[in-house]
Amino acid sequence: MLKSTLDYFPSDGKALVVAMDHGMIGAPVGFKNPKNTLLKVLKGEPDGILITPNFARNFKSEISKKTNIKINIRVDFMATSTIPGLEGEEEIQLQFSDVEEYLEIGADAIVTLLIFGRENPEVIKDNIKYIAALSKITHHYHIPLVVEVPFWGKVCPKESQERSKFLEDACRIAFELGADIIKAPYLQDRKAFKDLTSNLPIPILILGGEKMNTNEDILVTVKNSLEDGGQGVYFGRNIWQNEDPVLMIKTLYKIIHEGSLVREALKDMKK
Repeated sequence: MLKSTLDYFPSDGKALVVAMDHGMIGAPVGFKNPKNTLLKVLKGEPDGILITPNFARNFKSEISKKTNIKINIRVDFMATSTIPGLEGEEEIQLQFSDVEEYLEIGADAIVTLLIFGRENPEVIKDNIKYIAALSKITHHYHIPLVVEVPFWGKVCPKESQERSKFLEDACRIAFELGADIIKAPYLQDRKAFKDLTSNLPIPILILGGEKMNTNEDILVTVKNSLEDGGQGVYFGRNIWQNEDPVLMIKTLYKIIHEGSLVREALKDMKK
């Protein structure tokens, strides 16, 4: 078990985490066979992986061979439809795991969602209640609590400036609720993101969201986020939906930990 949030990160204070909790929405392209996808990701040797408790149990032998990779456990579920794999208009969210299960697995961090912009106030009320309860327990056991703050609510703003303010407020609330690390979207407004990372006293790692169009788009986004104060990534589709997930992980690792330039990284990917 980690003694503090600082133990979560490598010595440079940055982290490359591959998000693999997408089975909670079904069986997405590039992740239909969880074991095969996991083996590719582990071969790339990221700093961490984000998975569900049952994923961790079923692939314990594979994961345990990589003792340097931190295990992040997803503890909540959200859906927009009662039909698995489909988008809809529902606002469904609940905690499905807890600290006891985390301790049983021997994980390194707990990851939870804080989704603002809901039409139903009861959903966000329940969301805040379980995060607050999780925070009390995680801090008692010195477990890093990662709070993900995405733009998923139905009434989230669409315009860039409004989104910047929305994220600033949402991340501040996540911090006040007990977040030790924040997983957040990277903003188009780079100054706003710089202000966000400089004002908050906890690390912000960017999420990947939908798959980006090109490898260059991925690398530029990561490089810019680091320059703007971000401390790494939680990327899923942009890694395991890539034509070469192992190469993408190794390339991102060089950018995050070794300061590689995007043009150099792209040349290395084409060799």
